[in-house]
Amino acid sequence: KVSVTNLSFEHYIDRASPNLFKYCSSGKHIPQAILVMRKAGGNPLEYLKYTFTDLIIAMVSPSGSQGGEIASRESIELSFSTVKQEYVVQNQQGGSGGTITAGYDFKANKEI
Repeated sequence: KVSVTNLSFEHYIDRASPNLFKYCSSGKHIPQAILVMRKAGGNPLEYLKYTFTDLIIAMVSPSGSQGGEIASRESIELSFSTVKQEYVVQNQQGGSGGTITAGYDFKANKEI
């Protein structure tokens, strides 16, 4: 059977932080969540997207600012039943050059 660890990421503490804390402390399941990464620039490219189902916020860990930063950060861990990953290849002009997709259902132990 496939085994996966929680997905962890770090972000600046913002208006989402109280809800992340609330979901973490209650253990309430979230039906679906999407995490998107963007490349900066005049026309930002969403180059990586994760779609999770049946997830919980497994950890919220605030930390102080780092190396002269003014804003504080927090680390988040997600535990989930399924994940779909979509990676957008960037073409020479900076736009989308196609998408590579993979996904897995860990409860059913099969690719999606």
